[in-house]
Amino acid sequence: MNQKTLGERIKYHRKRLGMTQEQLAERMGVSAQAVSKWENNLSCPDISILPELAEVFDISLDELLGRQSADSIVREAEPVEQKKKKDFHFEWEAPGKKLHGILFAVFVLIFAGLLLMNNFMTYDVSWWTLLWTLSLTCIGLCGLCSGFSFFFLIMTLAGSFFLLDAYELFPFDLGWGVLIPAVLIIWGISLLLDILMGKKKKRRHFHTGGKAHHEFSCADGYLKCEMAFGEYRSAVVTSLLRGGSIESSFGNFTVDFSACEFLAPNCRIQVENSFGSLTLLVPERFEVRFDPREGFASGWEIKGSPDASPVGILYLESENSFGHMEIKYI
Repeated sequence: MNQKTLGERIKYHRKRLGMTQEQLAERMGVSAQAVSKWENNLSCPDISILPELAEVFDISLDELLGRQSADSIVREAEPVEQKKKKDFHFEWEAPGKKLHGILFAVFVLIFAGLLLMNNFMTYDVSWWTLLWTLSLTCIGLCGLCSGFSFFFLIMTLAGSFFLLDAYELFPFDLGWGVLIPAVLIIWGISLLLDILMGKKKKRRHFHTGGKAHHEFSCADGYLKCEMAFGEYRSAVVTSLLRGGSIESSFGNFTVDFSACEFLAPNCRIQVENSFGSLTLLVPERFEVRFDPREGFASGWEIKGSPDASPVGILYLESENSFGHMEIKYI
């Protein structure tokens, strides 16, 4: 099929992914009428949202603008290996300084200082306690430097609390009866501010020296997705999804199931997420059922809801440690 206009290309790729005009409008933050005008060449999308529109379609900006012929690209609704996004280079940087180097130096200095203090004073705190509490605090601070996050805030507060508690610096004992309500209060305030301010969450770039890794396949309807140290978006394109696995760590990742036509009975996806943010985009025609086995400092969030009579059920078996996972119905 030859799409000569931008509107025809938008309509073609929307239908290729099995999306309605309302669903695309929700993804782009516009009205369904605006999408209809795009496709009928009555108006054009704002230039600022063209890159996001290309990302939703999992194509390049050049292809969306017609600079690359869509005829040369075969996009069948069958298991295919998705295009690998370019590796993301991670460096913590402040103006004129590398922030990750500064934080690591501070971590080493504090760790060495506390060890010396334990040796010359009467404190009896093990080196292992110092190591894991300081590590938890520093990881949380690194995350907060790239933008506010409830997950990283809890990591920072938890690490600081357990470190100070080891040295008995609190005049009172903060047991779980106080910690749990405090966590819920912070979480509630964060959610309330997001709603009142009406701002979209900015993507958090996880900066580290680790090697970026992205492996994706969906052969015979079985999904295999491994993502680490990066920011990746993977679209699952298959006529029948039978099951599979998703492993993610140290990054900001999205897996889009909107191009799946049908789910096999008892379709199960095993999900393992650690030290990262994972978002699963699920069309409303499917229902997600899961029994999360959460680890320490982790959380789940569900946005939207499935249709009253879903055509398929996606079962998730998840393990989430030091990470945040989100199910978003689209």
